[in-house]
Amino acid sequence: MRPRLVSPLRRAFIRELRRTLVCLCVLVLAAIPAGAGPDQRTKLEPGWDLFSTQDDIKLGRQNSEEAENLLPMLKDERVNSYLDTLGKRLAQFAPGEKYPYQFKCVNIADINAFALPGGFVYVNRGLIQAADNEAELAGVMGHEISHVALRHGTSQVTKALAPSVGVAVIGSVLGDNALGKLVTAVGAFSMNSLLLKYSRTVESEADILGTQIAHDAGFDPHALADFFVVLADVEKKLGVPPEFFSNHPSPEHRIDRVNEEIQKLGGPLPDAKKDSPEFREIRRYLFSLPPAPRAAMVADTDPYGTADAGEKPEAPAEKVQSFENDSFKVQFPGNWKATAQGGSVTLYPAGGVARNEHGVAMLAYGSIVSRFEPRAGATLESATDQLIASLRESNPALEVQRKAEPMRLGGERALSAYFHNDAPIKGKETIWLVTTLRPDGLFYVVSVAPQAEFDHYTKAFEAAVNSLKFRQ
Repeated sequence: MRPRLVSPLRRAFIRELRRTLVCLCVLVLAAIPAGAGPDQRTKLEPGWDLFSTQDDIKLGRQNSEEAENLLPMLKDERVNSYLDTLGKRLAQFAPGEKYPYQFKCVNIADINAFALPGGFVYVNRGLIQAADNEAELAGVMGHEISHVALRHGTSQVTKALAPSVGVAVIGSVLGDNALGKLVTAVGAFSMNSLLLKYSRTVESEADILGTQIAHDAGFDPHALADFFVVLADVEKKLGVPPEFFSNHPSPEHRIDRVNEEIQKLGGPLPDAKKDSPEFREIRRYLFSLPPAPRAAMVADTDPYGTADAGEKPEAPAEKVQSFENDSFKVQFPGNWKATAQGGSVTLYPAGGVARNEHGVAMLAYGSIVSRFEPRAGATLESATDQLIASLRESNPALEVQRKAEPMRLGGERALSAYFHNDAPIKGKETIWLVTTLRPDGLFYVVSVAPQAEFDHYTKAFEAAVNSLKFRQ
């Protein structure tokens, strides 16, 4: 067979075709972000959990009803519709159970957000106003959606409470009524106290999955890391960590881990979204409204225990009861309640909580036991000054009655100071603040009562403070 001859014209055409293909390859490679490659995202799965996903929804709905009675919700259809639309767009890319997600705005100036099991997500007004663009807001909302998708709430409750429930009960709850049986076994109060405060590992998981969700929804995933920079700037400006870092422990190298995950995703999508006219308009609208109150010294308590004007609680009982968690144990009057949420514990009598003019539930009678994160290297004195400065931001009428004096709290060196402030009902109130510096931050007890009645509560306040013991 004679060899097939290729004409010079055909050879020239083939050479030109090859050059074109090479150029196209170069252009495609140039369009790929530096460091990008195939999607090698981190795989995350929910942890051990005795609850069903339906239990998550039931538990979340119960707590959402309480939260919305307790918190000053921004009942503005325009804002909530925007948040719900953005949130549900992001939630489409969350793995696992397709929960009935809903997103609402809380009228609080602190930069924060939180999610309850089953898809009930709440975004503070201050967070929206602090975000520079929609991608930053989407990154934080993706973080909160991740807590729901990874079932961090009920998984954490399971790990914390299973040892105290016992093998027999654990065996019985592995069925359709896990929620009801666990509530009966350990009490709803114990579960409520563990829903909103997560470990560093859990927060890191939410950062990773939140980055993936924002990326898959078409947003620039770098924005979550950018928002952490915004929070750091807020901390420098105010001298105290933002509320977001108080309720969301900041893992080491948090920004680096987000950027590492972006590389695993192959970098941002070519048309990744950074901002939108809708976000800019909602943000402008929020700034046009009357300023939102801050959350400092707001009691995380039973919304149905709020006091009416002129109503007074019963006198503190001499018989005492105890509250304890992983950090401390304290005794308080037997006719008071104890409510724990987000790392704080509030001890109060029936009718001891009142709503101020903003509708925010605030403690009028009782004590709050909590922790404050001062700047690195702070002494007891400087950390206490930082806490007082933080309280004064949301309570401009706060005045020193008696300067800080040394005392002991839980066997450790502490400071004691007294203040006057405007009461949430009417008139003035007296506040007793006791602080001590612990390895995990400034531990403090705030006791409050109307100025004219404070002496009647002094014995109960002092007994609680003197009974407090830290767990080593």
